[in-house]
Amino acid sequence: VVGQRGRGKMTLAMPERYRDWSWVTASWSDAQRSAPSVRPGMILLNTPLSKSLLQTLWQRSWPHLVADGGASHLHRSCPELLPELVLGDFDSAQPEILESYRERGVEVRWSSDQDDTDLEKCLAAAQEDFACEHLYIAGQFAGVDGRMDHTLGAMNALYKAQAKGLNAALLSDDCCVALLTKGSHCLAPPRKSQCGLVPLGGPVHVTTHGLCWDMTDAVLEWGGLISTSNCPDEKTSDGLVWVETNGPVIWTCNKPEAAEV
Repeated sequence: VVGQRGRGKMTLAMPERYRDWSWVTASWSDAQRSAPSVRPGMILLNTPLSKSLLQTLWQRSWPHLVADGGASHLHRSCPELLPELVLGDFDSAQPEILESYRERGVEVRWSSDQDDTDLEKCLAAAQEDFACEHLYIAGQFAGVDGRMDHTLGAMNALYKAQAKGLNAALLSDDCCVALLTKGSHCLAPPRKSQCGLVPLGGPVHVTTHGLCWDMTDAVLEWGGLISTSNCPDEKTSDGLVWVETNGPVIWTCNKPEAAEV
C-alpha cells in the first residue's frame, strides 16, 4: 500500500489486491451503496434476530445452514423458509420442530462432537459440503443473556474459519464483526456508526483511511493502544474504510438507530 498525503493526514492509495467486506453491511438498508459483489452463504444462530433482517439475509444468501436451536427460532419467525441443513448436538432444538423439517425434506444432521461448537460445525459444513467462500453468521452475538463466553467463542470461530480460507462475518440487527487478516481490506460501515479495531492475539501494525481518527502504522496490542469508539470520516466521498494490517485484527461497527442516520 502506497502512502499519500491528502487533507492534512495520511491516506492510502487503493491497493491492487484487497479483501472486500462491503457485502457484510449491505443488508442494513441504510448501508447499501450497491448490490453485494458476492452471494454469501448463511448460518443462523440460536439467538434473537428480527424477521425483517432474517428475510433479507435469506434472500441474498445460499446455502442456508441452521445451528441447533436456531431451528426453533426460524420455525417461529419464518416457518415458510427451509434451510439446506440443520446441524448440531440438538441440546436446544425442539424435537418436534426437527422432525417437521425432516418431513419437508431438510437434512437434519446430528453431531456428538463436544470439542467444536455448533457454529464451528456449521462453518465446517458450509465449506466442505457447499464450497462456501463467504458467509453471514446471523443472530445476536454481543453478550446475549450475559454469555460473554459465547461472544468470545464466536470470535474464535472466525479465527478458525479464516485459517481455512473462509471469509465469515457476524451480523446482527445492530452490530457486525469481521476478522481482518494480514493484508488490505475494504469495509462499508453505515454513516455515524461507531467502529473499532482490536487485535486478536499479539501486537499488530495497522494503517487506516476513512476513519475520523485514522492510524498510520500504529501498534495495536492488549495493554497498549486498542482502537475503540472510532467512526467513519463523513468527509470521504465514498464512505469506505480501508485497513492495512500485518496480523489478525477484529473489525466491529454498529448500526445507528434510524433517527441518528
